[in-house]
Amino acid sequence: MRLQEKFASMKAWLEKQPKTFKQGMSAFLVLVLVFGMISAARANGACAVEVDGQIVAVVKNKAVAEAVVNSLVKEQQDKVPNVKSLQKITYKKTGSQTDLVSEEKLKQLLAQRLTFEATAAGIEVNGSLKVAVKDKATAETVLEKLKQSFQVGSDFKVDFQEKVAVVEVPVKAERVLSPEAALSRLKGESDTPRYYTVKEGDTLWDIALACKVSPDDLLANNPGFEPEKMQIGQKIKMVGVPEPIINVVAVAEKTVKEDIVLAQQVRKNSTLPFGRTKVIQKGETGQKEVTYKIIAVNGLETERTILSEKVLKEAKPQIIERSAQTMVASRGYRPGGAILSPFGMRNGRMHTGIDLGRPYGSPVGAYNSGRVIRAGWYGGYGKCVDISHGNGIVTRYAHLSTINVSVGQSVERGQNIGRIGSTGRSSGPHLHFEVIVNGVPRNPIGYI
Repeated sequence: MRLQEKFASMKAWLEKQPKTFKQGMSAFLVLVLVFGMISAARANGACAVEVDGQIVAVVKNKAVAEAVVNSLVKEQQDKVPNVKSLQKITYKKTGSQTDLVSEEKLKQLLAQRLTFEATAAGIEVNGSLKVAVKDKATAETVLEKLKQSFQVGSDFKVDFQEKVAVVEVPVKAERVLSPEAALSRLKGESDTPRYYTVKEGDTLWDIALACKVSPDDLLANNPGFEPEKMQIGQKIKMVGVPEPIINVVAVAEKTVKEDIVLAQQVRKNSTLPFGRTKVIQKGETGQKEVTYKIIAVNGLETERTILSEKVLKEAKPQIIERSAQTMVASRGYRPGGAILSPFGMRNGRMHTGIDLGRPYGSPVGAYNSGRVIRAGWYGGYGKCVDISHGNGIVTRYAHLSTINVSVGQSVERGQNIGRIGSTGRSSGPHLHFEVIVNGVPRNPIGYI
């Protein structure tokens, strides 16, 4: 009910009262009306909104100003509780009715001036604050999801490589991340994709080297991309090599049975005609039980150590006699082992080499003499060695457990360059062997 209506109602009631009572009450009601009108005028008068003593804008009254400020605070509180403005907001009555701004304009102006601080849950890594989320429960959920994203098996125990702690911290509200953004930040992922522009002479391997990833990873990141049809100027989405803020380490002990295959023994026999061989002893595959300690970092195996080994069945090498007479030199040292996966399309993607099944820790020999041009971790290839043999021929040996050579080193045909492993993106111990000629992968079978 408006003030005038209330006054009329009381006047009607007063008419029914005794004369002396009416005279005193009439004077009182007049005073109430005057003061009420003054108060109403003050409440509805123009209001200047100040931030740290500086006028931001003038609105029609204080109620409008407070409503706008409260709406800004509520928007921040919807993201994170315990929010407060770092600036001092004051409201001052002004007689000026000109240059009044709307609620929307005031909100826009204040949003540019105000900085909100929140009490949030910070995730510290080795004592340094890396991300902040709204509360402790959210932080713990983010860390658990980080572990799950790099889980490699139910029998692995997962932990962080770094010292990680959740602490209560005051931060600017704008720095409080959603759970999804916080997880992505901790994994070292970038929100902004980068592209490589194909130039004349580029091959898939040139681009993979520029991106510091394997060709398989590059192809997986560009569905529908056909290397043999790429054009100059074409944009290729680069695979960002994540640099995680927190590294997830998974450790397990596994006991498996493995075949034992001994290398074939060859004896020269000058009495045999050229090209003839004679089996002296037929080889037999043995079996052993091996317990490994396996360590994976961020989902990729980095280390495998033999804890115990027990021979279940002895193996016998195949012994043959071969003619001592030769006509031509051998092309190169054959790595050896059963072919588990051939060269060509596999699961809709090009498999650029052959996978040779051999026991974990078996020595790997160089295909031919040459110079080592890569010796280290290479994306999904894990521990990898590349050897240049001249004339544009490069051989690649991937998923190694150990590397015995270094970049720039010269090696001889058959020289031990490392040992069979399962590092990188691998389903088990084997050797991934590639032959690359002038940047183009060739079927290794034609070269060994």
